[in-house]
Amino acid sequence: MPYIIDGNNLIGSSPDISLEDPNSRQKIVDIIRKFQENKKTSVIVVFDGEPDYYSHHQVLTNKLTIIYPRFGGTADDEIKKILNRYTYFRDVVLVSSDRELKDFAKNKGAKTINSTEFHFELKRSYRAQGKKENTDKRINTRLSKNEVDQWLKVFED
Repeated sequence: MPYIIDGNNLIGSSPDISLEDPNSRQKIVDIIRKFQENKKTSVIVVFDGEPDYYSHHQVLTNKLTIIYPRFGGTADDEIKKILNRYTYFRDVVLVSSDRELKDFAKNKGAKTINSTEFHFELKRSYRAQGKKENTDKRINTRLSKNEVDQWLKVFED
């Protein structure tokens, strides 16, 4: 189920991230990355404005892409172009609070999620993924060769 996210709209709907913060894009991308890893789905995030780096199209992983519109374009225009590339919309999810974009996506047959609702879903996923990572770090399930040999001796009889 691919997610197409209106990045600036999501930041603006987030109570703990401000568009005024120069690191806001990176903060929201970090949270989205955890969501993407947890859901194992593809995510395209489209931001308004100039790219943080050199490219207008940044592939962070094989399932997480950041896109910026070309000069003179808007994120809404880019999102519409992306939506127009799909032929099967039933599994496509647009994340935005922009009424025009949501109507455009719904008319195509895509699902929509309000940015504020999605922000809280992201936070839940971020916490869950963080807890899983901490648990994985705490629990070392690998046995040394010596431990294996000891257990084999115990159960040999």
